[in-house]
Amino acid sequence: MLKIFEQTIPDYPEMWERLVDAGAAENLRQLHAEFKPVYVISSSWATYLDREQMCEALTRTQLQFVVENLHPEWRTPRALSSSRRDEIEWWLEAHRGPSQPFLIIDDSWSGTRLAHSPLALDGHVVLCRSGFGFTKKRLKEACRQLLRQGAVGGCAPLEW
Repeated sequence: MLKIFEQTIPDYPEMWERLVDAGAAENLRQLHAEFKPVYVISSSWATYLDREQMCEALTRTQLQFVVENLHPEWRTPRALSSSRRDEIEWWLEAHRGPSQPFLIIDDSWSGTRLAHSPLALDGHVVLCRSGFGFTKKRLKEACRQLLRQGAVGGCAPLEW
C-alpha cells in the first residue's frame, strides 16, 4: 500500500478489494449504523500513513463511513517504546469526555496487552481472533458492551 502511495509500484485495484475482509467490513458497517461512533485509529497503518493516505486507503477498501466519522485527532499518539495499550490510554486521557462510551476493537495478536487490562475488565475491549476478524460473534459482543456503557443505539438481531 505504501509503495502504491509512493508511486514506486503500479496501483492494483484487486489489492484494495482484498485488503479488508468483506464480512468484517459489513459487521463494522452494521455497528456503525446502530451506534454512529467516531473513529480513532491505533493501527500500525497510522504510523506509516498520513491522514490523507489513511482516508484514501479506507475509502478504497469500502470504509468511507469511517473516513466521514474520523475524530479530528484521528490517531493515537506514538512513542518509541509505547505499546498500543499505552497509546490508547494516552488518547483517551486527552480526548474522551466524562462517561463517554467507547470501544476498542483489535485482534488478539496486536492487542495482547489489552486482553487483561483495566480497559478490558471494564468492558471496553473486543478482541477478535487473529485471522478471523470482526465476526458476527464479535459484533454481538461489541453491541452488548456499548449498550452496557449506556451508548444510544442497539443491534438488530444477529443470525449465527
